Amino acid sequence: MPTGAPNVVDKPWVDPSTRSRQRSNYSSLILQFALKDFKIRYTHSVLGYTWSVINPVIFFGLYYIVATNFLAVKIPKYPAFLLLSVVLWNFFFEGSSRGVGSLLGRADVLSKMVMPREVVVYSALLSAGLTFVINLLVLLLLLWATGTEMTSAALFFPFMLANLIALTLGVSLLLAPIYVRFHDIGYLWNIVLQVGFWMTPILYSELNVPERWRWIVWWNPVARILVDSRRCLVYGLYPGMRGFLLTTLYSVGILLIGVFVFRRLQAKVADYL
Repeated sequence: MPTGAPNVVDKPWVDPSTRSRQRSNYSSLILQFALKDFKIRYTHSVLGYTWSVINPVIFFGLYYIVATNFLAVKIPKYPAFLLLSVVLWNFFFEGSSRGVGSLLGRADVLSKMVMPREVVVYSALLSAGLTFVINLLVLLLLLWATGTEMTSAALFFPFMLANLIALTLGVSLLLAPIYVRFHDIGYLWNIVLQVGFWMTPILYSELNVPERWRWIVWWNPVARILVDSRRCLVYGLYPGMRGFLLTTLYSVGILLIGVFVFRRLQAKVADYL
């Protein structure tokens, strides 16, 4: 089938029952792609899926040793503070990296099947989400083991997660079709992520940032999500409503921009695959 074959979902009118079946099929396809990627990632490894737990724990241990012994970081409840930060950042790192490269990585499928191209991006994010869920369970276990008390402020944490998912998906949809045409985007995004790790208060508190540089933290939506998540989950404090709404505005805004750009460019994707 030609790569430029018309997609049935792009027709101006489709019978509602047909559209419902299509959505069900696409949802199933997203799940299949995600599970396949998740399984392939740990194929031929002795420890298998255990690596999804071992990996963040190893980095958590390394960061903890460096921060407490070499950088002399003194932050209350630092183990929970650090693991939460690492888990959230790892999802953004893995989700956006996989999402940005998803169209090119599924070029063989997209050239043979007629389906909405965003299905591939969604499946990449869901694949990263499977690891994320496992890591969140490890995080909750640590919070329980360290005696961290959950207060009503923890009810805001799911909203932080929603903002993080929206932000990651928005970045993926924005950059994925551009990456197909300009492979430099992949290299640039990797640099942004590496710089972003140190510019985001993961190992340290936002209060350790000098006042004149603190604007970098507040204009960084990932940093805002991390800070508010730690406040409500680790310290039992409610996030400031103004800051929370601003974070949501950033995340939803980037998602909407990503959707807009993806829809404008997806027709040209097949020409460069």
